[in-house]
Amino acid sequence: MNYLAIDIGGTFIKYAVITENCSILEKDKTPTKQDSLEIFIQSLTEICDRIKGQYEIEGIALSMPGIIDSKRGFMYTGGSLFCISNVNIVEILEKKTGIPVTVENDAKCAALAEIWQGSLKDCQNAIVVVCGTAVGGAVIVNREVVSGKNFMAGEFSYVITDSKDDYKMSNSLAETAGAQALLKSVSEETGIPVEELNGEKAFSLANQGNEKALAGIRNHAKKLAIHIHNCQYMFDPEKIAVGGGISEQPLLLQLIREELLKINGMYPWTLPVPEVTSCRFYNDANLIGAVYVHMKAREKKISLEKVNELMELLENRREGEYLRALLTE
Repeated sequence: MNYLAIDIGGTFIKYAVITENCSILEKDKTPTKQDSLEIFIQSLTEICDRIKGQYEIEGIALSMPGIIDSKRGFMYTGGSLFCISNVNIVEILEKKTGIPVTVENDAKCAALAEIWQGSLKDCQNAIVVVCGTAVGGAVIVNREVVSGKNFMAGEFSYVITDSKDDYKMSNSLAETAGAQALLKSVSEETGIPVEELNGEKAFSLANQGNEKALAGIRNHAKKLAIHIHNCQYMFDPEKIAVGGGISEQPLLLQLIREELLKINGMYPWTLPVPEVTSCRFYNDANLIGAVYVHMKAREKKISLEKVNELMELLENRREGEYLRALLTE
């Protein structure tokens, strides 16, 4: 079976045709259009129409930012996509395409990709920390993502990191450990203006032996290590996986592990050191995880339909047919 996975970001919409065995048959991207809800939906239906002309598609799997009730398909917020707040994206797109649609938060999709076929495949309980513009993530218990009462479990960006000053966004993890914070840290150490830096250049300098760039990245890794340490002792997971484009840099993971050992060493007794790994799928994680969400939802729907069928047979006193149906399962 083939699924159309669509990962919607503030700048680009990435999409791919992915099989039930996690093989990517085709992948592309297009600029995100969010002038209005109508224009945004039209851009998605255009992608669907093009893909349907080339592949037989069983379902559409959406990965989106924001606070999402994935069971209802309802977007409370869309992160930086303001045109899709307080809308049922699943109902709208299903009416437009005639194809079953599912939606899940992008960081939760990334986590589920790792549970399905990635670096957390052997775990029951784990945490994913996704480092991007902000800091997303997911808490996984019994191989299921924890949503929470307000669908915000794993929204690490809102964690407050400092109480010395007045309460303000600059003290949130989004601001202190997001991508811009890394560049600012390297800029402060090296003297290179932030405008002349990007993640690739910062790590390139450090890998080439620039001690000041390395110090800037270590300062950033320390902030992430503190957060990971706190997650370890709140949830005690088997593993914590670091995702996002930055996680492709082996140096970051090395520095995080070094800082975790330092944190662990301050205690007068022996404590377990968090087992930290990188996510396997990097920039494809949201797409792959969205397909996993869709497949699990499809399985639950089929199971529920079968239960309803069996109950109907019993209610109509068709015991023979009920037994035959049960034995074919």
